[in-house]
Amino acid sequence: MAISSLSTNIPGFASANRIAAVRELHILDTPPEAAFDDAVVIAAQACQTPSASIGFLVEGRHWFKAKIGFDESEIPADLSICAYTIQQPGLTVFPDLREHPELCHNPLVTGDPGLRFYAGIPLRDENDMPVGTLTVVDRQPRPEGLSQIQERTLLALARSVQREMKLRKAERELAQKTEMLDRLHASSEDCIKVLDLEGRLRFMSEGGCRAMEVETFADIEGCDWLDFWTGATADDARRAVLRAKIGDTGRFRGFCPTIAGTPKWWDVMITPIKGSDGKPDGLLAISRDITGLQHAEESLRQSEERLRLATETAGLGIWDLNTLTGERQWTAEARDLFGFAPDTTITQERVLERIHPEDRERVADTAYRDQPGDSLTFTNTFRIIRADNGEERWITSVGHTLVDNDGRPTRKLGIAQDVTHHVVAEEALRASQDDLLRQTAHLQSILATVPDAMVVSDEKGIITSFSAAAVRMFSYRPEEIIGTSVKFLMPVPYRDSHEGFMHRYRQTGERRITESGRVAVAQRKDGSTFPMEVHLGEMESGGQRFFTAFIRDLTDRQYTEKRMQELQTELAYMSRLTAMGEMGSTLAHEVNQPLTAITGYLKGCGMILDRMDGEQVPMLRHGIEGAVEEAQRAGEVIRQLRAFVARGETDQDVEDLRKLIEEASALALAGAKDKGIKVDFDLPHESPKVLVSRVQIQQVLLNLVRNAMEAMQNVYERNLTIKAEVEDEGAIIRVSVVDTGSGIAPAVQERLFSPFTTTKKTGMGVGLSICRTIIEAHGGKIWAESTRGEGTAFHFTLKAVKEEELAGAAES
Repeated sequence: MAISSLSTNIPGFASANRIAAVRELHILDTPPEAAFDDAVVIAAQACQTPSASIGFLVEGRHWFKAKIGFDESEIPADLSICAYTIQQPGLTVFPDLREHPELCHNPLVTGDPGLRFYAGIPLRDENDMPVGTLTVVDRQPRPEGLSQIQERTLLALARSVQREMKLRKAERELAQKTEMLDRLHASSEDCIKVLDLEGRLRFMSEGGCRAMEVETFADIEGCDWLDFWTGATADDARRAVLRAKIGDTGRFRGFCPTIAGTPKWWDVMITPIKGSDGKPDGLLAISRDITGLQHAEESLRQSEERLRLATETAGLGIWDLNTLTGERQWTAEARDLFGFAPDTTITQERVLERIHPEDRERVADTAYRDQPGDSLTFTNTFRIIRADNGEERWITSVGHTLVDNDGRPTRKLGIAQDVTHHVVAEEALRASQDDLLRQTAHLQSILATVPDAMVVSDEKGIITSFSAAAVRMFSYRPEEIIGTSVKFLMPVPYRDSHEGFMHRYRQTGERRITESGRVAVAQRKDGSTFPMEVHLGEMESGGQRFFTAFIRDLTDRQYTEKRMQELQTELAYMSRLTAMGEMGSTLAHEVNQPLTAITGYLKGCGMILDRMDGEQVPMLRHGIEGAVEEAQRAGEVIRQLRAFVARGETDQDVEDLRKLIEEASALALAGAKDKGIKVDFDLPHESPKVLVSRVQIQQVLLNLVRNAMEAMQNVYERNLTIKAEVEDEGAIIRVSVVDTGSGIAPAVQERLFSPFTTTKKTGMGVGLSICRTIIEAHGGKIWAESTRGEGTAFHFTLKAVKEEELAGAAES
């Protein structure tokens, strides 16, 4: 039987635990070491053999750490006789290997070097795991084996080698720990020091030297550590050292500047270093820089003090409710708001009893609900009946719910403030500001529809504002023209004379430059010129004079273009009148809220000024009072404007439907080809007659066609169909405008014809509302059908005028 068969059938030969144990020794393939070399020499001499070795078996190899009598550094594990020995509990002796039934076939026995005698003992680690062998061999058989002295010597040498292995491993672990400790000392920002029992410095880490701004520890070695502390902190340091001397841990916080004088705060812990007798023979002091924490705590204390002063000054009451225990805490200011006496026990029932009956359920639902809603913060403004005098007051309370990790409320806390003066002021001003809100919004809508180019410049002629219409008219982008002189919008010689006009105006005040309705020549970016009509206005703001120019292009065009301009003027005029009449009542309600907010802010500013002193306060109060007066005056102006544009009845005539649609389409479809829009007309062969206001119906068509063109800006297929159909046996005409745009969302479609409903980023949302008003005034109806992603169809109906009706009207 071969030795390989023997070794592989021995339990534990290939044990993963044994292999791991050998690896942990870190001994494989290391250089020779005297302790191991000496052991094999002694073994060979004691046993009187020519060869001896100390080897380790792992992963198919028998590697020799020390050897004598042969040259090989390792042999295959399946040839090693030690593979058997390492599994035995003690010394193994083979007097004559050739007589062993299994080992006699080993190549090391049958061939070179011809081994005959073998004695080996396993080497074990500290966990009693066999990892290697101590072996002696001879080429001559020894029937008598080993003597007792030789066996005892081998056993003693094996123990010696095992101790050396253990010591070697311990030294390596110590070196690793020492290296880790050195790295810790070098990287830690804590100031780690070792003191003797007298408090003198014996060691300081590199991080400590950096923290104390010391070049090297040698600069302060031997110094008395207690000398670094001064004032009350010195007493704290001395007491901490005394505690450490008697075996306890001392800790304190103190102020101690660095060697370079940098002020720092430290958190210091001192522990005893005990000797073998259990008594302290040194002290370990660890100081952590807490300067930032100290400053933060000081800032927090100052913030708390400022908060206390603020709550007292502003009359804020703070309340706190523990929802788990039911415990309540109210500040004195909070109790005073409700009229509660200082010794009153605050309960939920007692608080709700003070709240006005009309507000009680709402407050209870938000402030005392078991589970928080969508927001953990809640706000209430409500009325109370004070407990002490029965006076009704308005209170605003803002609270926040604190929850645990499972989302369950644990605390509710917040503030409360008396806002009675604010509420009274808001109610007093709300009525007087309604008209101002309506008129302000109305005026904004008028300014948004101005078609002329608007250019604003300062008194030196430098352009400060350039409207979108001006961009289209002059082809300059705002960033190209703003900051340059307005004269660059004029050709020579107007450009050369402009500065003279401006200079003469600044010197003499002659208003030649600002006269309205001047006709001049303008120049576009590409150098082309065109006639223009200029209307100039002047204003002062912030001590500077500004000029606003409204410019209209007067370029002579073909007859069709002239007709389109006339239609556009009529439609724009009618659109303004209709829009202002339609929006008058709606805007009055919509603008009410921002005017109310303005009133509240003005009143709030007045209340703040009432609590302030200083020479600027009268001036600020005068400004606020002036703002209120101007708001009232603006309200009257807008009321007059609304009365002026009130909508009345319109004249209706019999019109040819085809001609009416074609005229409106010619105006609305300007630029459609450039935008890639394909237009299709589907009109009756014989054009019906309708009784309508031509301008108003063309306004409806203009609005619907332009909306359709805009709806197809971001789609690939751009088809627009304008269709008219005769229904109800010729009594009704249905006109349709169909696009292939992206469609209208269902939520928007439900209120599509309501004022201020729009899908445009810059739209006012009044166009379709005006369309509905016009169609209904003509006895018809208007509606929309839309599918998302497929397009939208707008339909409206008109009454047709039959031939017999026309004949009867002609006879009469």
